[in-house]
Amino acid sequence: MRYAAGSSMYFAQGIPYGLMNIAIPAWLASQGVGAGEIASFLAIIILPWAFKLLSGPLMDRYQFLAMGRRRPWVLGAQLGMTLSFFSLALVDNPPEQVGLLMMLGLFINVFAATQDVAVDGMAIDVTPVNEQGRLNGFMVFGKAVGWGITSAVTGTMLVTVGLTVTAIAAAAVQAVILLGFMMTRERRGERRLPWTAGDVMTERREGNSFRSLVKSLKGVLWTRVSIILMAIMVFDGFIGGYGHALMPIAAINLFGFTTPEWSQLVAVMGLAGAAVALVLGPMIDRFGAKKMLVLTISLVAIHAFLLAETQYLWENTSYVRFMLAAWVLLGPVTMVCMIALAMTICSGPTSATQFAIYMSLANLGSSAGSKTYGLIAESTSYVEAYLLLGAITVGLIGIIFFHRHSTAGSGERKRPPSYTVGMSTSGSGMYFSGAMRCPKCRADMVQTVIDGTEIDRCSSCHGLWFDAGELSKVSTKEAAEVLDVGDAATGKQQNDIEDYRCPRCAGAMKRLSDPKQPHIWFEQCDSCHGSFFDAGELTDLATLSLSDLFKRFVTPTRE
Repeated sequence: MRYAAGSSMYFAQGIPYGLMNIAIPAWLASQGVGAGEIASFLAIIILPWAFKLLSGPLMDRYQFLAMGRRRPWVLGAQLGMTLSFFSLALVDNPPEQVGLLMMLGLFINVFAATQDVAVDGMAIDVTPVNEQGRLNGFMVFGKAVGWGITSAVTGTMLVTVGLTVTAIAAAAVQAVILLGFMMTRERRGERRLPWTAGDVMTERREGNSFRSLVKSLKGVLWTRVSIILMAIMVFDGFIGGYGHALMPIAAINLFGFTTPEWSQLVAVMGLAGAAVALVLGPMIDRFGAKKMLVLTISLVAIHAFLLAETQYLWENTSYVRFMLAAWVLLGPVTMVCMIALAMTICSGPTSATQFAIYMSLANLGSSAGSKTYGLIAESTSYVEAYLLLGAITVGLIGIIFFHRHSTAGSGERKRPPSYTVGMSTSGSGMYFSGAMRCPKCRADMVQTVIDGTEIDRCSSCHGLWFDAGELSKVSTKEAAEVLDVGDAATGKQQNDIEDYRCPRCAGAMKRLSDPKQPHIWFEQCDSCHGSFFDAGELTDLATLSLSDLFKRFVTPTRE
């Protein structure tokens, strides 16, 4: 049910992207709408995706737990997206009402972006760690199929039956998905709808406020490596947005494509790009995100300059189709490398928000890029437009060379991440596929090698994970001095967190205490028999003092 719900919700997110970002711009160009208006349309409707991280704290603050922690938000956003598609029927003459169409598209994407945040939060809450990668794969596949089918089908429908019928058809599909999701529950026993029977099956969990998030992010956002990465994300988004505005207009007005032909090309090559991006995961792990990004961005620059310098081939249908297909293919490939680069510097308890900020900057850059092309479209030729695209891309390559970042310090190495790759609203997506995280603070676990044994240590709270048999090898005082580098006071606070799943296999964790020192409480997995020790506990375990004897009599029995 988790896979079906996640995939269907992401499929629903793909519908507005396929219609509003792919089919309608090409259709407007075929109707004689100017490049400036189309570019402004694209620049405005993507803005909700740039600011979607602001909805997270709202979801943490306002909850209706009788229906689940996240599910009411998913239902509300999906209902809003369904009704907002019906509102497109208000546009009687799209070429003359681009402003109204733009506002309705913005409205649709507000609900789509909100639904995306809610679904992601629900998936994290209810999915075991070892299934999150597979669930991500299903969800991004659902989105890829959603916008692929939508762009191909609506591209034909807009030409044959018009916007009103196309919008009603899209709304009907959204309504079917909504009805299907209404039949699910976040947890057994909860209400399906506010007026049906059911009980609250989860506790209220307050999230971070905006103020606390800003305070905690200050130390990681304004470092040299982060500032350079933010510049990279903005430039990459700018290039993508500029191209998203330029390419459909050129395809229709210059190269003679029809709206259905362009929509179908984007759908097919976009899915092919996702497949190619999937192969890049192991290559990124082997050669590094920076090298692969320089390679893919260089191909984008070469492509732009080549198009500009081969004007004599623009009447060759095969050549033009190949070049446009190559541009669509490079989009997700480049974005995958970009996301991998951003992930390398995101760690600790604020990693999710930090990463969301980087992606928001990319979407803001995309909006600026689309608007920029609209401003210069009337005063530049297509050759000049492609030359400018190539020049901006070369500038991005220069910025990338300033990027310097080491993911691990001396004596420890980060566990290589596995990636699940697929299409998303901004072109593509990459998500950690169950890479090991601290079960208590969710920060990355890094490996420290001691006496030939690899021990996983949290990069934030410095808790320690021991696979079966490892604890007995490193329980000496000397090993504890090397491994247990965290603050014992922090470990004492983390010790209160007892209900969690095994970070290795998602099995149930059993509460135990050391038989010789019963004041040392730890947790062990019933399945793989791995154990987690909070900061300070290994040092305490390796050192038997007189005070430990007194603690034996005052420490309660652990239940």
